[in-house]
Amino acid sequence: MTYIDFEIALSKPRIGRFLLATKGDQNKALRLYKHNIQLSQTLFGLLCIFEVTLRNHIDMHYRNHFNDNEWLKSNCGQGGMFSHPTFAKYGFESRTKILTTFAQLGKRYNHDRLVAELSFGFWTYMFAPIQFIVGGQGLHKIYVNRPKGTTQKLIFNELDEIRSLRNRIAHHEPLCFDRQHQIFTNHTKATYYYIIKHTIWLGYDPNKLYLGLDETLNIIETIQK
Repeated sequence: MTYIDFEIALSKPRIGRFLLATKGDQNKALRLYKHNIQLSQTLFGLLCIFEVTLRNHIDMHYRNHFNDNEWLKSNCGQGGMFSHPTFAKYGFESRTKILTTFAQLGKRYNHDRLVAELSFGFWTYMFAPIQFIVGGQGLHKIYVNRPKGTTQKLIFNELDEIRSLRNRIAHHEPLCFDRQHQIFTNHTKATYYYIIKHTIWLGYDPNKLYLGLDETLNIIETIQK
């Protein structure tokens, strides 16, 4: 297929951003587009595993903390974590998400399905300041290998960067250039290292957990050539 074929298939604005990044070289633009897809693929594979791992650790922490295997639903009631008055100015957003998902599951509901249906953003925001405090200020302990002095704020900020990367991939946004359409992968690489770091902090060897999936640095090196 020619560049024009891809332009028709993908739209001129979408493929045109890659043409700008490669200074008008159509062949390089197509290669960059394909490398970007490959980069998104490998990172999405890592993110799928990381997301499930993180949410399972958060779930287990609060099961133990509340001594309740259905802590999500239970804490939406009066006096529960997600009904705390502090959340009023935010419209009790977390509680609404839980109860909406619970209602959508209907007869299919069980706690594990509810955990799986809640978004990565929901789990990331369990480390946001208010959530963290109302939840007992102990959630950071899931990171068994975290360095001494690691703060909730640092964990939340890095998880939010990971969440942002996940959303960019989900919305087919490019990972290989900046807003000025210059080839730039430093931000993507930094966020990749957050994934690896948090994996280690959770107590896992990334080389084993992501075995056969992680080609991130190889693809970034190819893009930068």
